[in-house]
Amino acid sequence: MADREPMPVSEDPHDWAPMRAYRGRRGFEIEDPIVEPLWSGTRALAHVRVDPEADPPADVALIEESGLDLAGELPDLVAALGAGVLALEAILDGVITRQLSIDGVGAAAIPEIRSRPAEMFVRSNLDFDVQARGVIEEQAAEAAPVDGFVAVDLLRIDGTLLFDVPLLERKRLLESVIAPGPLLRLSGHVRPPHDPWIATWKSMGLRGGMLKAANSRYHPNDDTIEWRVVERLNKRR
Repeated sequence: MADREPMPVSEDPHDWAPMRAYRGRRGFEIEDPIVEPLWSGTRALAHVRVDPEADPPADVALIEESGLDLAGELPDLVAALGAGVLALEAILDGVITRQLSIDGVGAAAIPEIRSRPAEMFVRSNLDFDVQARGVIEEQAAEAAPVDGFVAVDLLRIDGTLLFDVPLLERKRLLESVIAPGPLLRLSGHVRPPHDPWIATWKSMGLRGGMLKAANSRYHPNDDTIEWRVVERLNKRR
């Protein structure tokens, strides 16, 4: 697991796979956790490289966990990533999902994050603002579900690796490089207590939530005890 002896990281980013939450039987206490929605779909790393003089100007790869590049199957999503990533080069961790285009799911499940002035990385003041965020345009809501990308983490930006940067700072940087649209969203996060949020997300059709240590680092192709999937609510009080 990543928290003991991290696996060697390939020099070729296209060999990287998303870091996974530990799924063993033994439970681990996560220090200083945040929780984000757990989306149904395909985990993938989006590799985006922009050259304004090229045609097309953006080169995009969507590498899912087994190493398969799905970009050729998803031209609309590739175009959305090329237009919506505000960097010359970036690698995003996220989920390819149709839940963004399902009315009542993608819109309400992403809380708008407003930071207190003294808390750059601790986002505890949240509310829902569907229209302002433009999560689902009216036309998209009326159409058949399509594949979108929910970005949850940022691994590299303009050649700079972020593996050793704490999670909340990576998320802050991720917010700065995403221009949201109907097919590209930034997944929000909240602070505990997380049960009410998870109950709400599950009622919308999401799988549950993902607990992550706010200070956790990123190790591609590995598991970590600092992340945990929560699909069942804690009934003990």
